Amino acid sequence: MKKRLCLNRSHSRPFLFLLLSGLLLPAPMYGQNLFSRYFRDQQRYSVTVGPTQVQGTLRDGKVYLTEEEVISMALVHNLDVNVDRHSYLIDEWTIDQRKSVYDPDFTFGFSWDRNKTPSSNVLQGGQSVTDVLTLYNAGYRQDFSTGTSFEFNFEGVRNRTTNFFSRVIPAIDTNFEVEFRQNLLEGFRRIEPDYEIEIARNNLDSSEQEFKRRATETVVQVLDAYWELQFALQDIEVKEKSLQFANTVLDHNRSRFEVGTAARLEVVEAEAEMASRREELIGSQFNYRRVQDQLVKLITSYQDPREFPGEIVPAKQVYTPSSISDSFEKLQAAAWELRPEVQQANLAALNEELNLAVSRNRLKPTLDLVAGYRQFGLGGNQIILDFSEGIENAKVVDIIPGGASDSFSQLFSGDFYGYTVGLNLELPIFNTDALAQNAQAQVAMDRSLLQRQSVQQTISLEIRDALTLIEENEARLEAGQEAVRFATERLDGEEARFEVGVGTTRLLIEAQRDLLQAVSVLLRAQIDLIKSHHLLDRALGRTFDRYNIRLSETLKTNVN
Repeated sequence: MKKRLCLNRSHSRPFLFLLLSGLLLPAPMYGQNLFSRYFRDQQRYSVTVGPTQVQGTLRDGKVYLTEEEVISMALVHNLDVNVDRHSYLIDEWTIDQRKSVYDPDFTFGFSWDRNKTPSSNVLQGGQSVTDVLTLYNAGYRQDFSTGTSFEFNFEGVRNRTTNFFSRVIPAIDTNFEVEFRQNLLEGFRRIEPDYEIEIARNNLDSSEQEFKRRATETVVQVLDAYWELQFALQDIEVKEKSLQFANTVLDHNRSRFEVGTAARLEVVEAEAEMASRREELIGSQFNYRRVQDQLVKLITSYQDPREFPGEIVPAKQVYTPSSISDSFEKLQAAAWELRPEVQQANLAALNEELNLAVSRNRLKPTLDLVAGYRQFGLGGNQIILDFSEGIENAKVVDIIPGGASDSFSQLFSGDFYGYTVGLNLELPIFNTDALAQNAQAQVAMDRSLLQRQSVQQTISLEIRDALTLIEENEARLEAGQEAVRFATERLDGEEARFEVGVGTTRLLIEAQRDLLQAVSVLLRAQIDLIKSHHLLDRALGRTFDRYNIRLSETLKTNVN
């Protein structure tokens, strides 16, 4: 059984224990008695996002971060991840909400009523009758998962009257009743709230899988930004080297122009190329800033990404991932075991199965066995009257003192009692509503199974897309390596020709551009290959395993 963030509650609490512990003992949550729960907010877990703790190595105004470090920061400080943690906490309390149907109810009532009415007949005595009625009642009720309900009701009545013919004044009547009710058909042995509790537990597990799914998406975004930042830094280096090449050509052409071996046009071409490459470098530098801002947003809670204490430098260098050796069928089977969407689809199908069981229960008539037992008591001052001289002038001969103690003594003596045994049958003639609900539940069950197949189909397509993308990027990488080799050879040749005065500035510049473009394309292919492997991990549902992320620990991060 999975551990929950909040304490489980039992289906029932004995009334006396609840009452005594609540009235006499301080409640742990507030240090007060039972009644504090009716006037204060429920103590609950909350998600608190503290100040961002920057990981990595800070050196010379730069922060060097590994993949694992940016992922760890994101799972702690990313605001969207922390928002998603609340859904799990809310669903946790839904279980308690469903269990509340088994909570006992205690009721208490008091009323005082005084009436003075004219006498309607001589037997009431006097011209008017004054009645003062005081009523007390208390009750306890509890339902159980077996379809059983239990009720205990107590009632006390104190009636003081001026009616001459009342034998007991004040009359203190007391009685209590115990009643059991058991469902014999609908919900027998397992009632609907039990199914709702189980559905709530499944929803909690589904919420856990939803958190994993959304957290996985965030991790993939972080890795994407991390390697885009690496590309941006490498691209800046390429653009800086390109600018150096252009500057070398410009200096060389200026020297040749000064000695008269080159035309002014060659100097202008070199200057134009120098300006163009400077512009490209500026674009790469600002692109790095934008990508860094995106990464900072993903791994911190800063409102302004420029609050980050330095420039981020990926500590992991560009590498070539290993080729995929597993078959598609093996990868597909693994994905169907690991992907959160499949787990959610399974839980949804299980919930629909439970709803179908509930609908079948509702088809049955309602037949309740009812059994009850009652006891009565009466107490008060007994007035002895002498009617020998007439009804209206009856004299009080004697008063036998009595009170509430007499009523309670008689109540629990067992001398005055009653029983109730019966069957209550409720039989819908056409049962249209229950039949419609049952049909809907069957359709919903079929739909959930089809939805699971749809989810599996989508996952299979994602795996195919990721594998195809990996193959494409591997081919691009191989082609890029050849392009760089050929462009390097061409540049070497053009530089040699330029040195001896055979080549031209335009051809040299074109050779430089071709090489730099080939290097940039090769770098792009390397980064895209790495990112495509991250997409495959996501498609297989193994991103958490790849980076040793524990779902249970991650779910509880910042929860206190």
